[in-house]
Amino acid sequence: MGTLRLRIAPEMVGWEDLFEPFDLVPLADSGTNDSLFLGRKVEEDQFDLELVKVWIKSCAEWHGSECLDTTPWQTSHYGVPFIRMISLTDYNLIETSCPPPYAALSYVWGTAPVFKTLQNNVKDLMQPQGLPVPSLPKSIRDAMVLARHLGFQYIWIDSICIIQDSAEDKVQQLRMMDSIYSRASLTIVAAAGAHANAGIPGLQPATRSRKQHTVQISEDLTLVALNPDTHRKATATTWNTRGWTYQERLLSKRCVFSFPDGSVSFQCSKAVWGEDYYAETPDLKRCAPMMDISLNRSWMAPGYANERGAPTVHITNTPYLQEYCRLAEEYTGRDLSYPSDRLPGINGVLDVFRREFGLQFLHGLPEILIHMALLWQPRNKMKRVPKDPKTGLPFFPSWSWTGWTGPVGYENWDAFNGMPELDDRAKRVIPFGKLAKMGSKDLEYFPLPTEIQSSLNWSKISTPRHGTCYALDGNASRYHSIPYISPSTKPEEVKTFGQPLWLSLHTRVARFRLTNLVLSSDFNKEDFPIEKRGRFGLSLPSPSTGDRPWLGTILLPVQYHAKMTQDHEFIILSESYGFDRQEMAPAAAIKMKPFEVYDVMMIRRVVGEELAQYKSQLAAETAHMDKWFDGKSFVERIGVGRMMKNGWDSDGHWEDFVLI
Repeated sequence: MGTLRLRIAPEMVGWEDLFEPFDLVPLADSGTNDSLFLGRKVEEDQFDLELVKVWIKSCAEWHGSECLDTTPWQTSHYGVPFIRMISLTDYNLIETSCPPPYAALSYVWGTAPVFKTLQNNVKDLMQPQGLPVPSLPKSIRDAMVLARHLGFQYIWIDSICIIQDSAEDKVQQLRMMDSIYSRASLTIVAAAGAHANAGIPGLQPATRSRKQHTVQISEDLTLVALNPDTHRKATATTWNTRGWTYQERLLSKRCVFSFPDGSVSFQCSKAVWGEDYYAETPDLKRCAPMMDISLNRSWMAPGYANERGAPTVHITNTPYLQEYCRLAEEYTGRDLSYPSDRLPGINGVLDVFRREFGLQFLHGLPEILIHMALLWQPRNKMKRVPKDPKTGLPFFPSWSWTGWTGPVGYENWDAFNGMPELDDRAKRVIPFGKLAKMGSKDLEYFPLPTEIQSSLNWSKISTPRHGTCYALDGNASRYHSIPYISPSTKPEEVKTFGQPLWLSLHTRVARFRLTNLVLSSDFNKEDFPIEKRGRFGLSLPSPSTGDRPWLGTILLPVQYHAKMTQDHEFIILSESYGFDRQEMAPAAAIKMKPFEVYDVMMIRRVVGEELAQYKSQLAAETAHMDKWFDGKSFVERIGVGRMMKNGWDSDGHWEDFVLI
């Protein structure tokens, strides 16, 4: 199969400031078999609804269960009595425990007023014609019209299908977020604007103005410029910056996108189809117009390149440690209108890890890898989440990234900064001291890796990129970072919100001072803006005289430059394999031996009225353990860094802490 394609691209030096590369392809006369990979004529003022129907039908026929699981599901699996949906025939809310086929909407609330289901109107909304359609934002109205045109009788929309002023209903319904989007027959992505009144341009006549750029070469050859691919267009939208839409996109199996220019496109796990080119075919395993096609592959026809797959949670052939870290970094870089949504906004994705790997999470951190998960780092400016008006305490604890606003990340566990490679990545961190969470009757200590019992059902897997992983029951496509006994907890028993804010830690504490001396390598600090001024060195405390040796490093808010004449308290979290590239240049790192380093946390002691408030709230939640708090220091995380072990040789005593 041959096709003509001309890639137009600016000079490589500074090309970002000019224009994005685009393709010129011949414009087809009609949609015959000979039109594959050629340009397609589009209407200027309205998109073709019949074409969207063809995309959905073609995906169902050609891809089947690979793109959509049509087996029935029950809300009782989540311990939830029902799910609400909007009927597109009676225009009211219905409640069902066995959801019929439906569409879901992913959109931006923004600053536009959004109609909400509340406790005082939910009964009215369940009456036939009870939904006040004219009062709904345009994006919601248009999505309902589009879904009905596409043959759907029901649609799920968060602001209407969840009682917005009921904490109990939110917890119940959000417990099903994983299935709500992954089991939707189609997700309509209204990404055309920055608010809920942006609508879906091109749905109705004369609601878009989209011109195709063509040039006639000869009587039988006209070239047309293709639009940027779906991934690029989605990345440039406000919708792509919002926190809630992150998991909605990852969990959705089939999406129809509406973009600001009025164009629409379709993406499933096997294909990406757009209005302005013919690419619909059952003959290719994957098909996309120009996704991830580099210039040195420009001779290849659209659809034959190594296309970037649809965004998803990778559960096969990827260790959950690396995948969790990737998702946390991507999610925390997005915007949330309400800091209290920091955990609920990603909990649907965490449910995938719960279901596929048997993991349990504590305020967003995987319990089985809690000692590694505590080592998250800021990527830019951060601040603590505000306080819950009901309790007077922050919504989430300081030791979890859910307790802060701003982007975070983890080190690359597959990189060793010049040191010998450690095949078992999870053994890069060795727990120090005793770390525990609150159980139903007593403290539950997190097991050390050597204490984690595994059955004979586990087997080792050697992977080229991620070292040693583990498979359970012969499932070699699921890469577990460490073996463990799968919990017997049922989905409906999992507590996702309202978890205790604190951890117990018995460890060493000592004082050190911040310095401007850093030993990190010269890497691209544009990727991590906080590195420009937030990287501090660590040295001996006062009244030490003479030269202050470099003992380690930490990332902190820039205001700590004004506190460099003070001593600060640090506690040991774990033993670390070594410094990463952002902490120490490879030339220095290779001279060190493995595990000569501690992972440390800079802390702030909570005292006075603030301490009394914490103790009062925690005692009310844990009446059976109120005496346990006696004699323990309540502390908050300020930052996490790494230090040479020998820096602790002459200082540090053991103490019991409550991390909050």
